[in-house]
Amino acid sequence: MKCLQTNLQDSQVATNNLMKIIDEDVTDVLCIQEPYVIHNKIVGIPRKHKVLASGEGRHRAAIVVTNNQIDSILIRQLSDEDTAILEVVNNKGKIFIASMILT
Repeated sequence: MKCLQTNLQDSQVATNNLMKIIDEDVTDVLCIQEPYVIHNKIVGIPRKHKVLASGEGRHRAAIVVTNNQIDSILIRQLSDEDTAILEVVNNKGKIFIASMILT
């Protein structure tokens, strides 16, 4: 499983560049901070990818799963606008992936 972490600094240009990068260099999971947000919704990420974020306010951390073969679930009890915790299960066991931003 290939993971990538980046801070998009609420930039549409950075989001577009990231989408090009993951299309060229296959990445399974993206941990993003400060995603491009409009009206408290993360935008600029194609619908074919699963965007996992929690809370009702402005999302400052999220995880994007680009590989449909990955069995994952957002742990809502541990996630909020500034933190996203993902549980990934495969035949070898479980791992937890966190994307967070410090305030």
